[in-house]
Amino acid sequence: MSERKEKGHIQSTGNFLFCLIISLTLNLPGLVPAAIALILYLWLGIPPLWVVLTLAGIWFFIILIQLLVIRWAASGPSQPLGSNKNPYSSAGYVPGGNKNPYSSPGYVPDTGKNLSSSAGNQADDN
Repeated sequence: MSERKEKGHIQSTGNFLFCLIISLTLNLPGLVPAAIALILYLWLGIPPLWVVLTLAGIWFFIILIQLLVIRWAASGPSQPLGSNKNPYSSAGYVPGGNKNPYSSPGYVPDTGKNLSSSAGNQADDN
């Protein structure tokens, strides 16, 4: 296998053929239309042989295009980690040190109703 180094990561060119063989093996059910056409061709001679070969070729090229797209997407440059801008996951975050008054644990919104009354007395509020 030939390997070459590009921008910090090793890219292997020999793995593509191996991945193609594995992908074709795993996608054998995609050959069912071509197999049915081949059986009909051998048994009844109904579809011409080029139909069988076309169906098998379409199946092969769909798998090939999928692998090429995956290879293209994986070959993109890896993005370096930037600075963390989330204040809640930064190293300087101290629980309870938030300056937002609405997120403090003792905050109760002022609804204008008496919150200390029990649930049974809510009929008087209506």
